[in-house]
Amino acid sequence: MTTPTTAAEPDPMRRPDALRLATDLRSAEDELGTLRGQLREAVTFVHDPAYDIEPRRALARRLGVHEPTDIPTVPAAAVPHQELRAVPTAR
Repeated sequence: MTTPTTAAEPDPMRRPDALRLATDLRSAEDELGTLRGQLREAVTFVHDPAYDIEPRRALARRLGVHEPTDIPTVPAAAVPHQELRAVPTAR
């Protein structure tokens, strides 16, 4: 005769406990922070007009971020200075 089998207890080594989950979560958050920092540096490079536009556009497409615009910037010294005019106050 066979004896009825009882449900086996789960293996404690395979069962996730709170400490292991918390450690894994902290590790994932740290890695995510590192990746966000790297992406921030890459996006800063993509939008830096000091570098050639074509490599920056290619990198932006590859990363899936907004492409840089090709609007030339005018140095501040070349812009004519306009005096600030006082706004008349209502009486």
